[in-house]
Formats: sequence, C-alpha cells, structure tokens
Amino acid sequence: MPTRLELWGARLLAGDIPSSFATKAVLSSLAGCAALYDIGLEAYLSAERIGLRRRTHLPVPTVSIGNLTVGGTGKTPMTQLLCRTFAAQGRRAAVLSRGHGGAGQGVRIVSDGQGTVLLGAEDAGDEPLLLARTLPSNSVLVGKDRRESGREALRRFAPDALVLDDGFQFWQLGRELDIVLLDARRPFDNGWPLPRGLLREPKRHLRRAQMVVVTRSESLDSVEREQLQREISRLAPRVETYWARHAAQGFVPAANLAGALLPLNALRGQRIVALSGIAQPGSFARSLTEDAYVEIVHHLIYPDHARYGLGDVAAVNAAIEAKGAAALVMTEKDAVKWPHSPALSVPVYALRTAMQVEDEARWAASVMRRLFGQT
Repeated sequence: MPTRLELWGARLLAGDIPSSFATKAVLSSLAGCAALYDIGLEAYLSAERIGLRRRTHLPVPTVSIGNLTVGGTGKTPMTQLLCRTFAAQGRRAAVLSRGHGGAGQGVRIVSDGQGTVLLGAEDAGDEPLLLARTLPSNSVLVGKDRRESGREALRRFAPDALVLDDGFQFWQLGRELDIVLLDARRPFDNGWPLPRGLLREPKRHLRRAQMVVVTRSESLDSVEREQLQREISRLAPRVETYWARHAAQGFVPAANLAGALLPLNALRGQRIVALSGIAQPGSFARSLTEDAYVEIVHHLIYPDHARYGLGDVAAVNAAIEAKGAAALVMTEKDAVKWPHSPALSVPVYALRTAMQVEDEARWAASVMRRLFGQT
C-alpha cells in the first residue's frame, strides 16, 4: 500500500494540500531541483543534436511508444494494439522493454514468439510478462540497453520491426516513429518536470514525437478536446494527433489469461473485491463499476509494479469473508504475478481492456506508411 508520505507527496504536487510556509518551502526546493534536472537534460540532448553523441540505428524499422509523464497512460495496451496491427499486415515485431520491476540483469528473452514464455515476473517484470502472455506470436525481450536487446532480437528472431515499450526517453536508439501517449485528464500533470511535478521531461519536448495519442479521451467534452488539441499543436505543430479510450472487453480467468473471455456483463450486480497495483487504480475501478456494473465492496490498492505474497492472499481472503464478496477481480498486469496457490474461496478474474483509437484505419495506415512505406 502507498505510505502516508507518498500519499502526502502526491497530494502536494497535485495542489490538494492547503498552502502554508512549510508547503511553500518544500515546493520551492523541488522547483530548484526541477530547474537543475531541466538544465542537465537539455545539455544531454544538445550533445546529440550537435553530433557529439550519435544514435545507434538498427537495420529494421523501429517505433517507440512512450509518454512525457511518470505513471500509466496506456503504453502496454498501445503496444498490444500496434503488434496486432503489424500482424494483420503480415509483419512480425519484437518488443523491447526495460523490464520495470524485474530483478534480472542484461538482455533476457521473455518469450520466443512461438508461444513459449521463458521468464516469470520476478525476472522479467510484470508488463513484459503480460505482453508475452497476450502476444504469443511476438518475441519479447527485456534489458536496460535497448540497443543490445534490439541486436539480440535481430539475431535470434529476425523480426520485421522493433517496438520500444516505454522508449521515448531512450534517446540512444534511433527510430522512424515516436508515438507519445497523453492522458486526457492530466496530459502534462502540473506542468513541472521531476521532482516538482511528474513530467519526465518538459512538455516542449513533445515536438520530438511524430504522433500523439490522447488516451482516456472519453473523459473530455468537445470544448476540452479542442483546448487540448490547440495546446498539442502549439507544442508540436507537425505532430499527428489521435484520440483513444481504454475499453473494457470482459473477464478472463486470472490464472489463465488465454482462457475463454467472459462477457462484460458476466458479473453484473455482483459484490466483488477489486485488487490493483497500477499507476491509475481509479480508472480500473471506474471500468468495473461503469462498464461491468459490479459493486466494489473493497478495493485493495498497491503501488505500481507491486509484488504479491501469501500475506496479500490472506488480506484478500479476509476482505472477501468480511464483505461477503462473490469474486476477486484484478488487472491482467496483477494477474501475471498473483500467487494462485493457495486457491481463494471465490473465483478470481482479470478485467481485459484494450486500446481503441478513433479512426483506427487512418492511424494504422499512417503507422505502416511511416515504418514500411505502405500506402
């Protein structure tokens, strides 16, 4: 669970704590650190722009999916959508992930693109393992240096393209396309870089992208959408902008993500315990109540990339018994690392979601044209 200090810090950065001498002092100190962070980042990128540091270019089309902010914007479902778009056009991609939350070192092969998963969450990280389980025809590799994992993917699997999952800040590897995701609700957080805000880099760097996808766009009305479009166009006049939503699809057995998909109304009206260890737990809860019409009687919220053990199983069991819940529902990201033994007294499901892009045909055509020259 998030600590009190973490919750306080998040509320402070969001402006939800009343102003006082102490909060002003903390924010001023963080603003100074953010300015130093910005200066250091500009110095690093300037070295690349003037040729002192060169990018590595690999001999297949490469695309990065990333964001400007810390936290979840939908990179994993966008990676899934992109790989399935390639497959529909007869192209096979290898996914290169950093492997957040994994303990392994060096380049590791999570899956071989033939349906074989070779690593668990403790070595690979939860998101790469989820991609391996849901994209059985794509090889998935993890490693801090995506240049090395890209070379290994080319050597072992000869993919038609490389997809950098969360790769916008990995400047060392050149690519033909940068797709940046913005969360419609807080596209640029509070406008400050780390540590004064949650921007990994200043929002003016959006101009490096060729394509922006605004996720959770259903939360905006027409006026808000137009305002955000103007801001994106101001920051990156040449970028293509698309609008997308995280769409709930249904439920799958948490212990078998390849199992039969139950319809979204399968648990309608039931009392359930929800469990999530993701960056945006509120979005998960809203999907359950607004799309699946379940009643959440207790929501166990863990930090992003949390690891689970028998103590967590006991906590869930206690909540189920205390609340009289009929099922436990978690995210697919949590399901790949949940200890499914010992079994709980109720069914355990994962909510399947997918990225849906408005005018998806136009988006897919643009991606294929930029990467492969297809018209």
